[in-house]
Amino acid sequence: MLPFYKITKASYLLLSSLFSFCGHAVAQENDTATLYYYWVTFTDKADSPYSIDDPAAFLSPRAIERREKQGIPITEQDIPVNPAYLAAIRNSGIQILHRSKWFNAATVICSKKEEKILEKLPFVKEAQYVGRVLGTKSGPPKFKMDSLLSKPVEGKPYGHGQAQVELLKGERLHQLGYRGKGIYVGVLDGGFTGVDVSPFFDSLRQSERLLFPRDFVDADDFPYESSSHGTKVLSTMAANVPEVFVGTAPLATYVVIKTEDTRSEQRIEECNWVAGLEYADSLGLDIVNSSLGYTTFDDRTMDYEYSDLNGKVSVASQAADIAFEKGMIVVTSAGNEGSSKWKYIGIPADSEKAFSIGATNINGTKAGFSSFGPSADGRVKPDVAAPGSWVTVADAVSFRISTGSGTSFASPIACGLVACLWEAFPDMNNQEILDAIRQSSHQYEQPDYELGYGIPDFEKAYQLLQAKKELRQRP
Repeated sequence: MLPFYKITKASYLLLSSLFSFCGHAVAQENDTATLYYYWVTFTDKADSPYSIDDPAAFLSPRAIERREKQGIPITEQDIPVNPAYLAAIRNSGIQILHRSKWFNAATVICSKKEEKILEKLPFVKEAQYVGRVLGTKSGPPKFKMDSLLSKPVEGKPYGHGQAQVELLKGERLHQLGYRGKGIYVGVLDGGFTGVDVSPFFDSLRQSERLLFPRDFVDADDFPYESSSHGTKVLSTMAANVPEVFVGTAPLATYVVIKTEDTRSEQRIEECNWVAGLEYADSLGLDIVNSSLGYTTFDDRTMDYEYSDLNGKVSVASQAADIAFEKGMIVVTSAGNEGSSKWKYIGIPADSEKAFSIGATNINGTKAGFSSFGPSADGRVKPDVAAPGSWVTVADAVSFRISTGSGTSFASPIACGLVACLWEAFPDMNNQEILDAIRQSSHQYEQPDYELGYGIPDFEKAYQLLQAKKELRQRP
């Protein structure tokens, strides 16, 4: 397979125009207390200049190839929002932050007065309030990247992260030569402080496997700020310093996408999440990890009830299902509410097609904070579980390892090995890959609402898929 950055550079420039930003530069010149976000849905895609007969106008070659490989048709759902509708909104003095082709929608920034103008436009179906514009972002952090601050662990190739790989038998995939090479992974998170400079990610940058970053919160191409959460999440997959810290997919290619606004909890973040996931799809990514979840918000009128967690209420959960139907795998954290009054999984972990990951201790027992299932409509959730309590992560501002706890880390630890497994069996579709992982898990025959189907055994998953492959090849 040709390197992604070589075969899609031109199409990336085209896609950039479809995902172009035009909101915050103007918004920050106004009184941000009077500006709000609205999720605007449109009546149709009539008279669009785009056509399913010419998908190269709105999808990368890799996205088209992924659909063709899995027998997935390109439909009207893939066609971008009608640019004439967007132009009419702009001409009304309203700013567009980003848009959604899957939902035929856009997120806009406007005042309450302008919202009344918006609703009167003939092609606008509905305008839903999703949050308040908060203003400028914080400045860049200070780094201490001049020397190695964590000692190597001699004889352990994964260094301080050895146990979290071995619990899932991930080292067996690596020993067979599968370390994620050729698989493209998107990471949706709240910021990736230090990823562009940290020595933990040197191999990513030097081999040009850290591509096309996006920030859907601040409307730019620099997500290396705001939060260290995404940095730690990425490190569990992509860190590559032998005998210090090596992640579960050190040779995969990564696209980091900031969708979470760490300054608040508002439904605009779900809209950002949808935009980020559609961006990943348009680029042709194979897998997305999301260590984010939504249940309650600063504005309590936005809160979800447990009955809403059926995969059909939130646009984020619906988008996770759509992404799967486009041939992707969406791996997401189950949530950290197991010890709280809420107790249950969050959004988008309730999605039927999302691969939701609960957390265990390193000894394989359930971590107390890991959220419980089922989904509101009674489906098994989480799907499986992975180590997430006191696991090794990379520090964001210095060249040292640290520890962290949360399904936020269980999800990418598992996600990296999903990438390695798909590398081993590139002709299998997303459903076959996930089915094998579930079947390999230690309580597959008796799933529960604590660990789902249990702790995956990726060596066993490999064997299951190998047997399936051999069966197919028989005359």
